[in-house]
Amino acid sequence: MFSVISDHMASFDGQGFMMVDNSWIQTKAIDVGSTTDISPYLSKILEDSVWNGNRSIVFDVYWDVESVNTKSEWRLCSVKFSTKNFCLFLRLPNPFSDNLKDLYRFFASKFVTFVGVQIQEDLALLKENHGIVIRSSLEIGKLAAVARGTPIVEFLGTRELAHKILWYDMSRLDSIQSKWDEASSNDRLEAAAIEGWLIFNVYDQLQQ
Repeated sequence: MFSVISDHMASFDGQGFMMVDNSWIQTKAIDVGSTTDISPYLSKILEDSVWNGNRSIVFDVYWDVESVNTKSEWRLCSVKFSTKNFCLFLRLPNPFSDNLKDLYRFFASKFVTFVGVQIQEDLALLKENHGIVIRSSLEIGKLAAVARGTPIVEFLGTRELAHKILWYDMSRLDSIQSKWDEASSNDRLEAAAIEGWLIFNVYDQLQQ
């Protein structure tokens, strides 16, 4: 179980970004090595979700795909967690090291719900390829479709779903994504933070 920790133990000392409603998202990007202790940062995400986010954590996963003997093998290479105030981006080692047991336990937490967009295939790949089981998950598109009585929103991506529900200004996100190949690592982190913040707010809106 992840305990509540003080700020100095897990400093989200990466770039901070202002959202369109003037809220502030503080980030932390970590290249996870075999000796990296990620548990304090996971605890900070859990803490913020409990205190400020209806016990919900927005997550996204990123894959490397390799062809081996004419078969495609999917390996989890990065994962992002977002709450009301924080965005944590973990670049994972290959192969996985023992310290990622903390990540497995975090995903298996029964105290929070992991919220994502179009996550059904990701959930299957996490279990099949890495033995990672998310005990409590929610497909935000399905919730939006039921809440708004509009089935088509179930199949929308992050930007389109957020625009449909929130009607926020998407110009900053669009600007970064339109020049993705030339975008700096800082810009890409900002885009990740914006997308996580958008889905957090979609979920919060649908809960009202």
